[in-house]
Amino acid sequence: MATGQTVPAARPTRHTSPGDRTASTQWEDVGAALLGLWIVVAVFVDGRAHWLGLPDSFFTPWHGALYGGLTALGGWLVVMGWRRRTTSGPAAVFAPPRGYGWALTGAVVFAAGGAADMIWHEIFGIEAGIDALLSPSHLVLFAGAGMLLSGPVLAARAKEGNLPKTPLLPIVVAVLALSAVAAFALSFLSAFLTDSPLQAVGDFPEGTPEHVATESRAVAGLGSFVVTSLVIVLPLVYLRRTWRLPFGIVTAFVIAHATLASIVVDFAFTGAWSIVAAATAGLIADTALDIMRRSGLSSRVLTLATAAVIPTLLWSALMLTLELTHGLQWSAELTGGVVVVSAMVSVVITLLLDRRELVAATR
Repeated sequence: MATGQTVPAARPTRHTSPGDRTASTQWEDVGAALLGLWIVVAVFVDGRAHWLGLPDSFFTPWHGALYGGLTALGGWLVVMGWRRRTTSGPAAVFAPPRGYGWALTGAVVFAAGGAADMIWHEIFGIEAGIDALLSPSHLVLFAGAGMLLSGPVLAARAKEGNLPKTPLLPIVVAVLALSAVAAFALSFLSAFLTDSPLQAVGDFPEGTPEHVATESRAVAGLGSFVVTSLVIVLPLVYLRRTWRLPFGIVTAFVIAHATLASIVVDFAFTGAWSIVAAATAGLIADTALDIMRRSGLSSRVLTLATAAVIPTLLWSALMLTLELTHGLQWSAELTGGVVVVSAMVSVVITLLLDRRELVAATR
């Protein structure tokens, strides 16, 4: 071979052994992400039916949408494996692209949870309130959903050499779907659904039953804002650490969470105003973070700014909305303190998730 002659790179083959499966294509990832989002929306619609007290059984239109989405996504995973088959027979479909093994397992777990849910309802009836979120069959469904929706994210991680160049749309949609499932599972601690700021905290002596009773709702409200902050912030922090996020991602995230939460209560709490508040806060946050990025701040500073800015703006906007629509009953200390504590906890957890940032902060 002549000196200096370039050796052409070998073309990757489509049909590889299950131990060396090919990477997923962009459209396979997009399909998996969108079908996962279908499942998530169906989960919130089912939650709405429970909240409205609609006639319920295992065989309802919203359950049909939910398990229809499961069937569609499961079929998509099977087709992805079938395209890469190296042998004949049923085993050929159980070798999906790299990163989708857990998704395939999650489809099985989710289906098993659905069967268990049907049996549970037949034996114990239909749950109401917080019991519906914590029933064993529903917890299995949440676990299965977490694995099932992870496919596009794990597939991107499997493409280690080109991770920052991986198409962003399916990853963002999949991370949003995962965070939405977490939000639904924790909807009894949702800042978008709590009415605690509308309940006055009475002034009673410490330790008395009256003091405990009047502060209990405020304590639950504080927990709601902190928990919801983490559900929204941590996925966005994960995305920002790996990819350069385009303008509007924060806005899309907070609008999606506000809208899905509002669907559960049939827009009865603040109507569409919480969505307007989320959209306004998201646009301001996107603008502020974009200005910071253009100013040359380091990635670590931007990550911490993301953790601080989102809860600060989002809950400030929501508190203002509650004041204008219903009238806040919390004191100025409690109202402002909830916003600040939510931002502080988000920043601390973000620091703890990355030891390098923690070490840098202590120097």
